[in-house]
Amino acid sequence: MKIGKINVNVKVGDVTAENVDCIVVPQFRSEASYGGVGRSIYGAGMRRGLELYDDIVNANPINYGDAVITESGRDGVWLAHVATAGANKDTLFKAVFQAVFNALKVARAKGVKSIAIPELGTGVIGSLTQEQSAKAILGAVVHFTSIFENAGIENITVCVFRGSTAPAEKVLTRISEMDINLFEKGEKEFDFEAWAVEMCLNASMNQ
Repeated sequence: MKIGKINVNVKVGDVTAENVDCIVVPQFRSEASYGGVGRSIYGAGMRRGLELYDDIVNANPINYGDAVITESGRDGVWLAHVATAGANKDTLFKAVFQAVFNALKVARAKGVKSIAIPELGTGVIGSLTQEQSAKAILGAVVHFTSIFENAGIENITVCVFRGSTAPAEKVLTRISEMDINLFEKGEKEFDFEAWAVEMCLNASMNQ
């Protein structure tokens, strides 16, 4: 399906396996996240990008909703780091919307043609449902194309790592007609068991 002149696709998969010019990575405001998507980035040989982000935000922490683009350590692939991890349920939807919009802007400035975006805000510390995440991400794409009609970006793939693509696909078919409320609150409940497993995985990776 097209949003503006951009082909948008939803699929099950890991963003690091996509053949794209740029991968969007959720991060904290003042440090890189080595869990979830960050762990996949690390394992896919793009640790250098996480280190570069650390260097940037250690010197000057950014705000939720901001985006920073760096090299990844893999030839031909940029990382668009977005500050969304750790935002609370009252602000996460807005942070994801703003972050995706800003990621598209910095990617455009680098001449990026294709981008892979994970389901931002749905991880173990996230409070967005799959449908809410899709609304924030795809709503940002609509906003972006309304401002940059000839953006240069040709393809966006939203990657669902776990679960069904149905919520995101449902939103995609209706996104141009939706009213986006940036003050929408996250509806996903915190899962302590999933968080504990994630912490164990992170600890084993850092040993």
